[in-house]
Amino acid sequence: MLNELTVARRETALFSTILLVAVVLTSSASASAQQTFVIPAVSDNTLGVNGSVWATEVQIIKKDPQASLTVRRLWVCVPEGGFLEDPGAALVWEMPRRNNARDRLLTLLGDDLLEGTDSSLGAVALVIEGGEAIVNARVADISRGRWLGMTPLGQGQRIPATPDPLTGGSYIPWLGGCRNAPCNLSQAPNWDYFRNNIGLVNPNPEPLVVSGLAIPFGPGDHGEPIEFDLTGLTQETFERTVPPYGWVQFAWVATQYYEFSMWGDWRIPMASFLINLEPDQDLPYFAYASTVFAPDPDSGVPAFNDPMFIPAESGYIAPFTYSP
Repeated sequence: MLNELTVARRETALFSTILLVAVVLTSSASASAQQTFVIPAVSDNTLGVNGSVWATEVQIIKKDPQASLTVRRLWVCVPEGGFLEDPGAALVWEMPRRNNARDRLLTLLGDDLLEGTDSSLGAVALVIEGGEAIVNARVADISRGRWLGMTPLGQGQRIPATPDPLTGGSYIPWLGGCRNAPCNLSQAPNWDYFRNNIGLVNPNPEPLVVSGLAIPFGPGDHGEPIEFDLTGLTQETFERTVPPYGWVQFAWVATQYYEFSMWGDWRIPMASFLINLEPDQDLPYFAYASTVFAPDPDSGVPAFNDPMFIPAESGYIAPFTYSP
């Protein structure tokens, strides 16, 4: 028969084991509750073309209104090169648990996210601990002002806050065409101008070189869209070097017209493009396009800038060529 001291010791050991398991499970739950979100395009009242002024607003919403969340900046990428945050000195925003509906939402603007840099443009990664959150970002042209304080006027363009970087080849599935010229050659109201920008983000301590290839699409013999055969044509390519913790955005314009002529008298400018991207190293990166439905550069009509954000997707798309 076990004496009372032995039983007590075993009960103490069992309790210690249960306590240790509980601590491990709690630690695992805390670790699993950590989320990382990357906002690949952030602007702080940045001047653009056609008199536009671009501002970013990020909304972080608790899934559980009773949770206490901590939001920490992980890294920041800017044109001249950014940095990885020191965990002990990183920017931190707290979302405490309170019985107040306002504490469920945290709003951050471009100057909040880019604090500590000399840039008004870049990309930012945020780590959220303590629970799950919904993160949305948008950029809007505020040249006509703001609505209720600092909130940008108008819907603007939604920018997905993604946790998943690209590795290897990727592609931008759609870019507007028309080469910043009227798509409609009959001189109808000039409402069809597109301005294309491509953005690249390198959250690594070494530079990244990204090569691009554009695949053009346009109307075929019977009006249906087809891929243009690149045989005999100069391929639309580009190359950009993104510095360590760098952010690069550039205007992309095709170097030539892709024309179709059915009877020798009907010519249509290029319609759209798919953009292949190929980095020189297997490092994580982010890429996107921003296609802006923009005013006629001569007349300024229509007098607004309507953007669409297009994130790059993983994979490489081979261009079509005719086989003999």
